[in-house]
Amino acid sequence: MYWQPGQTPEGPVLSSLSNDHHIRCSFVEETDEAAAGCSITGVVRAFDERDLRRTVESVLRDISAASALREAVLEARAVRLAMPAVTPADVLAALTLDLQDSGFPVSFGRSWSFVTGAEVACGTGDGPELAGFLLGHPAWVVLA
Repeated sequence: MYWQPGQTPEGPVLSSLSNDHHIRCSFVEETDEAAAGCSITGVVRAFDERDLRRTVESVLRDISAASALREAVLEARAVRLAMPAVTPADVLAALTLDLQDSGFPVSFGRSWSFVTGAEVACGTGDGPELAGFLLGHPAWVVLA
């Protein structure tokens, strides 16, 4: 967003964002006094489309209001990087059985990270035992 020369922006544009168990937001706001401009870049992650849409709309509304108050020119872009992925049930069942047969506790949860080229994402925590088990198992290939 670019404002008229001589205007002084007051406070951050996106001061009301908060993360919860459904949404993760990360924004960087940079002010360029020489160019009389402000650049806001960031990422919004959500587990479902409704939460993503609601959060992006809120962010765009806040930025639009700040632009109007500063008599600024607003340029906005939104890019969807990835659709939420669902692990195939047969892959999840096979991994669960392999882990339980080897004495590892199994629990399920969502991941905030998108994994490219993998059918299932598995968190190993801080212990090297699970990672070692997966690395040595003939049925599983560890990508990262």
